[in-house]
Amino acid sequence: MKKKGAFFAAVCLLILLSCGGVWLFVDGVTRQLWDSSIGTISENTHQGANALNIQFEMDFEALERVWEYIEDFGNPENALKLYQKAEPDITLYICEEPDGQNGGGQDRIIGEFFRENTKKRGLIDAHISSVTGENVFNIFVKGDFADGKSGYLIKEYQTKKISDQFTLSFYENTGFSYLVNRDGLIMVRPGHKNSNQTMQNLFDLMSEEGNDIRQMDAFKENVHDLKTGWASFFCGETEMFFCYEPLRTDSGWLLVSVVPESVILVQASGVLKRTLIFSGVVIGIILMLVAVFYGMKMHEHEIHTREIQEALDVADMANRAKGRFLMDISHDIHTPLNAILGMTAVARQNVADCAKTEDCLKKIEESGIQLLSLVNDVMDMSQIEQGTLALKEETVRLSQVFEETAELMCKKGKETGLLMECAPIRLRDETVTGDSRRIRQILLNVIDNAVKYTPAGGRVSLEFTQEESYEEGYGVYRFRCEDTGIGMEPEFLSRVFLPFERARNTTASKISGTGVGLAITKSLLDEMGGHIRVKSVPQKGSVFVIEFYLKIRKGSLETAGAAESGQREGEESPGYGEKRILLVEDNELNMEIMEELLSVTGVEVEKAADGKEAVEMVQDSATGYYGLIFMDIQMPVMDGYEATRQIRKMDREDAETIPIFAVSANHLDEDVKKSLDSGMNGHIAKPVDFDSIEKVLKKVFAEQGDS
Repeated sequence: MKKKGAFFAAVCLLILLSCGGVWLFVDGVTRQLWDSSIGTISENTHQGANALNIQFEMDFEALERVWEYIEDFGNPENALKLYQKAEPDITLYICEEPDGQNGGGQDRIIGEFFRENTKKRGLIDAHISSVTGENVFNIFVKGDFADGKSGYLIKEYQTKKISDQFTLSFYENTGFSYLVNRDGLIMVRPGHKNSNQTMQNLFDLMSEEGNDIRQMDAFKENVHDLKTGWASFFCGETEMFFCYEPLRTDSGWLLVSVVPESVILVQASGVLKRTLIFSGVVIGIILMLVAVFYGMKMHEHEIHTREIQEALDVADMANRAKGRFLMDISHDIHTPLNAILGMTAVARQNVADCAKTEDCLKKIEESGIQLLSLVNDVMDMSQIEQGTLALKEETVRLSQVFEETAELMCKKGKETGLLMECAPIRLRDETVTGDSRRIRQILLNVIDNAVKYTPAGGRVSLEFTQEESYEEGYGVYRFRCEDTGIGMEPEFLSRVFLPFERARNTTASKISGTGVGLAITKSLLDEMGGHIRVKSVPQKGSVFVIEFYLKIRKGSLETAGAAESGQREGEESPGYGEKRILLVEDNELNMEIMEELLSVTGVEVEKAADGKEAVEMVQDSATGYYGLIFMDIQMPVMDGYEATRQIRKMDREDAETIPIFAVSANHLDEDVKKSLDSGMNGHIAKPVDFDSIEKVLKKVFAEQGDS
C-alpha cells in the first residue's frame, strides 16, 4: 500500500510537473508570439510613417525650389502657372491681399488658417475643400517676395489617394492604421469596409468603463506630445491594441495602428489547445508557422518598402526634370523679353531715325514670335498630357505644306551659315485628309532641331517621298532630315522623345527651346498613327525619319490647290468706309491695337468695354447698323459667351445673322468649340495680326455684298 501510494504520488507529481512544464512552455510561446506580433505591428507602423516622412519631405523641398524660382519674378502668379503645367496641385497664397487676389477660387479654410499661422512650413489639417468639395489636406512653405510681401506655396492632397498609398492593414483586414493629429482627430482613414468609417476622434474609441483613467490620460498626453509607443484599452467589450508613431515633417500628425487584441492572441489560444493534446508536435509546428509568418511578413515588408522607394525615386526624377524645365523655360522666356524691352528702349531713343526704328521693330517682332513659340510648346505639351489634343480632318496639299516649311527653314539655315539641301518632291498622291497645321508643326520641329544643333558650315538635307502602301485609300509618306551637327550620345537617344529633356541646357548650349519639341512631334505622330526613328553619332550628325499614314483624297488636288493659291496670292485690301464694326474689349492696350489694325481698312469702329455694354449698344441700334462684332471672351460684368447668347436672343431681324467673331487669348480646340457653341461665327486667337483680321473682313463683307 505504501509503494502504491508512493507510485500514485510520483505519477501525480509527474503530471503536475508535466502540466507545469506545458503551462510554462505555452506561456513562453504565448509571450513570444505576443512580442513578435507587437514588434511586427510597431515596425510596420514605423515604416509606414517613414514612407510618409520621405514623401512629405520631398514635396516640401520641391515647394522650396519653386519658391526660389518665383520669389524675385515680376509676376509670381504667371511664373507659377508655368510650373503648374507639370504640377497642377500647387497654388500660391499671398498675404495681405484680398481673398479675390489669391488665384480666385481659393479654399476658404486655407485663408482662415494663414491668418493665424506663424509657421514657416507645415501641414493644414484635413477638411472639406470649399472649392472642390473633396476631403483634402495641404502642406505649405512660407517665403518673402522682393517687394516685402509674404506668401505661401501650397500643395493639395486628396485624403483618399494618400489613404490608398500609405494606410496599413493587419491580420486579414481586422486591424488598420489611421493618420491623426495631436488632439486625436482623424485626418486620413483607410477606405476598407471593415475599418471604422464613423469615428471622428481616436479617443472616442476608449470608454472610462474597464480602463484605468491615468493610463488613458498618459496615452492622450503621449499622442499630444508626438511620442512613439503602444498601449491597450477596452473599447466597449473589445480590448484594442494601439501603436503610434509621429511624423517628422512639422505636421503635428501621427500614424496610429489599431488592432483587436483578440486577433493577436488567437494564435496563442490555438497553441494552447494543440499543446494540451500534442504538446511537443504542436509547439514545433507553431514555432515553424511563426517563423514562416514572420519571414513572409518581413519579405512582404521588404517588397513594399522597395516599391515605395522605387516610386519615390521615379517621383524624384520627375521633380528634378520639372525643376530643370522650370529653370530653362524661365531663362528662355527672359531672353526674348529682354530683347523686346531693350529694342523698345532703343527705338524710343531713336524716334527720328526711321531706319533704326524699323530695325528695332523687326527685332521686337522676331522676339515676340520666339516668345509665342515657347508658350505654344508649353500649351501643346499640356494638352497632350491631359489627353485633350484633337486633330482636324481637312483637305491638305502635302507638297505645298512641305515646300512652305522647307522654304522657311532653308532661309533660316542659310542665315546661320548652313548648306541647306532639299531633294525633289516625289509624291503620286499630293492631296490627303489631315491636320495641315500639325503636319507643318511636325516638319518644323524636326528641321528646326537640325538647324539649331548644326554649327555654321554644316549641312542639312531634306527629302519628302511617297512609299508603297499596303492599305487601299491610304498613302505612306516619308520625310527624312539628315544633318552634320553635334549628334547625340547613345545614352541620351533613349530619352530624346521624353518631355523636358535636352542634350544640353540652354545656358550651356546657347540654344533656346522648351525641350518638348520632339516629345510633341512623337505624340502628334502617335495620334496620326505614324512613327519617328532617329540615328545619331556624336560630333557627326543625326538622321530623323518620319512616316505618315494619311487618307488620300482623289479629285481634290485642283480644288485644294486653287483655294490655297488664292490665299497666297491675295489682293490689295479693299476699303470698307461704309461699314461699321463694334469692338468689344476690356483691355485698353488690346483695344488700341485692334483700332490701329482696323484703321487701315477704313471701317468705322465703335467700342464697348464689356459684354453688358455691348448688348445695350446692339439693342439700342437700328437693324443692320453693325456689319460685324469682334468680341473678347474674358471680361468683367459680362463675358463674351454670355453677351453673344444675349444678342442672339434679341427680338430683332438681324439677331441671328449679325456676324460675331471671338478675339481671345484662349486658343485651344475646346475654346474654339465654346465660342461656336455660344453662337459666334468664328474665333481669332491673340496675338492678333492684320492678315487674320483682313481675312474675316473679306469673308463677312463679301457675303453681305452678295446678299
